[in-house]
Amino acid sequence: MEKYIYDALYYYKDDDGEEGYDLFNVQTSDDKNKNRIEILKGILNNEDKYIAYQAMLILLSWGIKEGVDKLNVFVEEKWHEKLEFEPHRIYNEDNVFDVIADALDIAWYNSEDRAWIVEKMKILLSFYGTMFFEGKLKNVLLKRDELAKSLLIEIKSAMESSLLNKRYYQASQLLSVINKYDKNYVNSIIPEFEKLSQIDNRINFNLEELLVK
Repeated sequence: MEKYIYDALYYYKDDDGEEGYDLFNVQTSDDKNKNRIEILKGILNNEDKYIAYQAMLILLSWGIKEGVDKLNVFVEEKWHEKLEFEPHRIYNEDNVFDVIADALDIAWYNSEDRAWIVEKMKILLSFYGTMFFEGKLKNVLLKRDELAKSLLIEIKSAMESSLLNKRYYQASQLLSVINKYDKNYVNSIIPEFEKLSQIDNRINFNLEELLVK
């Protein structure tokens, strides 16, 4: 990897003067100078899709149009079927859409017009039943009431799709999100998840979370 690409993707220096190389710290950085942005836009067209993907994450996080456009390309061209971008260390699945959800959450701070974030979250939720999500999307929805309320129909559909595809634990992750806005619905399906917890005991953690709330 060329040094200018490496620096654009990973170099950061925080307000306390600490510096290093880390993609997430770049995503959350206030150092959005024009030169760096232009370099990142160019990296979006890198022949290495993983490098282009990382540039997309940064520009998405900063709410920059070219990053949003690249996400559209990512989805339309089904990049996730051609390359594993975020391999999970335990479950041998690609957590890429969960990581993209985190980038959209960062963009919430950087965007005055958030309608585009809602639309992209709808796209992520449409993959929820077939792709792996470790929990980042759930956490975003739990803390962003405005976002979750506007997506309640899609969140319920995502849960139902997960159940159909036997991603039972993943479906149960959304219980606490839905419970904030439709307790009657959640109460009606708790018995189903209690039965499914005999298949995957991790579901019990999400059922217990409902009691805490």
